Amino acid sequence: MSAADRWGLLGLLAMIKNAGVDADGGLSSVGTDLGAMGLDMGYEGNLYSTFVTPWADQSAAHSVEPDFHLPPCYSAQPPALGPAKAGAFSDETLFFMFYSSPRDALQEIAAQELWNRNWRYHKDLRIWITKESGSAPSSKIPGGEAGTYTWWNPDDWCKERKEMSVRYADLEEKTVPAFVMGPGLVLAQPSQTIPGQQQVQGAAGQQGGAQSVGQARMQMAGI
Repeated sequence: MSAADRWGLLGLLAMIKNAGVDADGGLSSVGTDLGAMGLDMGYEGNLYSTFVTPWADQSAAHSVEPDFHLPPCYSAQPPALGPAKAGAFSDETLFFMFYSSPRDALQEIAAQELWNRNWRYHKDLRIWITKESGSAPSSKIPGGEAGTYTWWNPDDWCKERKEMSVRYADLEEKTVPAFVMGPGLVLAQPSQTIPGQQQVQGAAGQQGGAQSVGQARMQMAGI
């Protein structure tokens, strides 16, 4: 047999003829009789539920559990994500939490942390806005302010700036956090206000009560 025929159909035919002599060659060409492995070839269902492996003792394959080592990391319980952990996240991560977890505790945690970073959620426009330091001062309008604001564009996933008028009543309040500051998720009581809120309300009251609480917060944030 020539070298070219050895790797063609003639070579395969020679391997089949020598399958009884060459066990390794017969395994690769003819294969193994499945009936010799204890399989019920007359069974009409799937054989994989009873056939584990051709190299195992079929009488003990289902009763003996093989030795294995389970890494400790498989049993570790991840800590619950709380407000304290959210403080280490970037703004982009917080926005992802907010928009990808509707009606979830993660959305509330992200909203509270964004509020702490002077971001305000516009309920009508459904966007987050803020007034960055160093920007032009805003002009007063009835019930709000007008100026250049930075807002988060959830469609293009970036921060943008634009001129807009903001009414204080359109901004969502986060005076009382939903969860207590800590590593876990512990619901806050109505009396647990954000630190510094009483001082803000006091400063607003000293100005004759003309400013609303929302306006005082906007001034505190530089908005």
